[in-house]
Amino acid sequence: MKVSFVDEADIVVESGSGGKGSVHFRRARFLPKGGPDGGDGGRGGDVILVAQENLSDLSDYLHKRFFKAESGAPGGRNKQHGRDGADLRLTVPVGTQLFESETEEMLCDLDTPDMQYVVVRGGRGGKGNTHYKNPVRQAPRIAQNGLPGRRVTLHLVYKIMADVGIVGSPNAGKSLFLSRISSASAKVASYPCTTQIPQLGVYCAETSDRFTFVEVPALAGKRDFLKHVERTHLLLIMIGLTEPFREEEILKEVQTHLTYIMSYGHGLIEKPIVLVLNKLDLLKGRDRVALLIPFLEGNTGREVFPISALTGEGVENLLKVITRSCKVEPE
Repeated sequence: MKVSFVDEADIVVESGSGGKGSVHFRRARFLPKGGPDGGDGGRGGDVILVAQENLSDLSDYLHKRFFKAESGAPGGRNKQHGRDGADLRLTVPVGTQLFESETEEMLCDLDTPDMQYVVVRGGRGGKGNTHYKNPVRQAPRIAQNGLPGRRVTLHLVYKIMADVGIVGSPNAGKSLFLSRISSASAKVASYPCTTQIPQLGVYCAETSDRFTFVEVPALAGKRDFLKHVERTHLLLIMIGLTEPFREEEILKEVQTHLTYIMSYGHGLIEKPIVLVLNKLDLLKGRDRVALLIPFLEGNTGREVFPISALTGEGVENLLKVITRSCKVEPE
């Protein structure tokens, strides 16, 4: 089964055009010289993007790419103003960034629920012939056309809002760890690269604090999901231990992940990073793990925590460190 997770989309939006002004003259039985009474056209509708919490990706824009707001209605007789066009409100998940495709300029970061951004405003309605009457021109037969709407091409990028990001090697036990600390129901299997799309889980600490975790597919995968840990306060790099293991190979694996994170940029390498050694339950002895911890800490400068996501060993200590780190207000 093909898993679809849409975190980027290109769409074209266009605001509504203003309605045309009316050319009309008042006709009445006892008013042979009624004069002009053409009304103004209505304003075109705006295009507005709204952040909503109940959306998980940008799949609504996978097949439909063009969106246009309603145009304003033309003016009418007796100085009747044309109806304004309805605004077009497009919903996106919280954490969506808007870029103008042509200039690559970021227009807005919709990182708050119900946050709105007016992408393009509708055109102004045209004036009716009432506005053109003067002492010289008593019966003007001219009116303004409404201003056209504005069209713009947008590039939408969805970046998940989370407190802790979990990255690491294929089959390191990331999904099992996420399911243990939260109610997440990520698929877990005995083969590598089980996770194909980012998975979310919420951990409720004893202090009543709630922290959102996002697990991204293995960094060895074809897609680059690191954008979904850009907003986190803390990163976990998870390595799965199996017998037999060599300290130099584990260090090389960790350094590969750190290099990948550094090359991605966006300040990820500057975040607090914790190394998690998972699958203690598969090891026969713990003496070598006790030696591996200071070896990794000395060569990487990162804290190391051994755990077993299957049995829960060491998980509580790790969660305490995560809780303290996430409760520190970011600068």
